[in-house]
Amino acid sequence: MIVPKETVLVQGERQALPDQLRGLALLGIVFVNMPYLAMTHGGLTPALVVSGLDGVLAWLIVALAQGKFYLLFSFLFGYSLTLLLQSRRGDGLRRYRRRLLALGVLGLLHAALLFIGDILLSYAVLGLALPWFAARRTRTALRGAAATYVMGAGLLALVALGSLAAGPGSAGFVEDAAALDRAVQGGVLEAARARLAALPGVLLTLGILNWSLALSMFLLGLVAGRLGVLRRPERYRPLWRRLLLLGAVVGLPGGAASAWLTLSSDSAQQVLGVALGFLTAPALTGAYVALAALNPAARLLRLAAPAGRMSLTGYLGESLLLGLLFAGWGLGWYGGLSLSLTVLVTLGVWLALDLFAHLWLRHFTAGPFEWLLRAWTNGRWSPLRRRP
Repeated sequence: MIVPKETVLVQGERQALPDQLRGLALLGIVFVNMPYLAMTHGGLTPALVVSGLDGVLAWLIVALAQGKFYLLFSFLFGYSLTLLLQSRRGDGLRRYRRRLLALGVLGLLHAALLFIGDILLSYAVLGLALPWFAARRTRTALRGAAATYVMGAGLLALVALGSLAAGPGSAGFVEDAAALDRAVQGGVLEAARARLAALPGVLLTLGILNWSLALSMFLLGLVAGRLGVLRRPERYRPLWRRLLLLGAVVGLPGGAASAWLTLSSDSAQQVLGVALGFLTAPALTGAYVALAALNPAARLLRLAAPAGRMSLTGYLGESLLLGLLFAGWGLGWYGGLSLSLTVLVTLGVWLALDLFAHLWLRHFTAGPFEWLLRAWTNGRWSPLRRRP
C-alpha cells in the first residue's frame, strides 16, 4: 500500500485525548440509545414526557447528544485505524479486513441479542471504503469527506420533504415499535427473532440517516490521524477556535431547532427535526472535539478516559447492563420507569462501566473485547495480564 508523503505515522506512547473523547462518546451514546433499550422502540418522543424534568432531559438529549456522539465515535474510528491502514508491515490491509469482519460479526450479534440500533455492523460495511482513501493524498480524503456529507445532506433533505408531503406517519426508525417492545419483554430467543426480522428495515433507515455522514467523519478522522492532530492538539488552536465558532453558529441552533421539532406532537415535524438534527450534528461534534482539545485536563475528560481505553467493551457493556435491568430476561423494568428515572439509571450504568474499566486496567493491558479483537486481527494471542 502506498503511504502518501504528507502522512505522519503516530507511534509510541498511547495518546490521551482520543481515549478521553471515546469515553465522552460512550456517555453521549448511552443516553441516545437508552429509550430503545429501556422504554420503547418508538424512540424519544413526546409520549415519554410526563413531567417538566422529563421535558428538560428529553430536550437536552435530542439537542446536544442525538447524532452528535455517533459521529464523534465515527471520527475516532477513522482516527484509530490510521496506523493499521498505513502500517509499514505488508499484512496491514489483511489485518484491517480481519478487524472489519470481527466488528461485523460482533455487530450482528449485538443487534440480534441486545440492541437493534447497533453501529458496529454499519462500521464494518463503511470501513471497506477506507483503504482506497488511505492510499491517496490527504486532499482526496478531504474531498471525499465533503462529497459524502453533501450526499448525506441530500438524503436527509429528501426524507424531510417527503415526510412533509406525506403528512402523518411514524417518526421512529423501527416500523412496528409496539411489536418489538412486546418481544423485548419476553425471552432472549423471542426478542432475537423479532430484532432480526426488523433489522433490514432498520439498516435501511440508518443508512439514510447515518451512513454518509459517518463515512464523512471516518475520512476526517483518517486525515486527523495522519497529521497527529489529537496527539499534539496545542498546535491546532486556530482550528479549534473555528470549530467552536461553527458549533455556536450552526450546531447549537440546529440542535435546539431539532429538539423543538422532534418533541412536537406532529409526526411530520418529528421527522423534519430528526433530519435537521443529523444535518447539523457535525458542527456540534466538531465543537466537542475542540472543547476537549483546548481543555485536556477537564475533570469530565479525566473521568471518561478509562472507559475510552475500553470503548468496545464499554459500548457492548452499556447494552448488556441496560438489558439486565430492563429486558424480559433481566429484571423486566422495560417501560416501567419515568424518563427522569431512566436517565438516572443510565448515568449509573456509564459510571459503573467507567469504574470497571479503571479497576480492570490496573491488572490488564486491554479490555476483554479489545483483547479478543486484537488477537483475531493479528492472528496471535498477546499478553493480557500486566507484568508485575
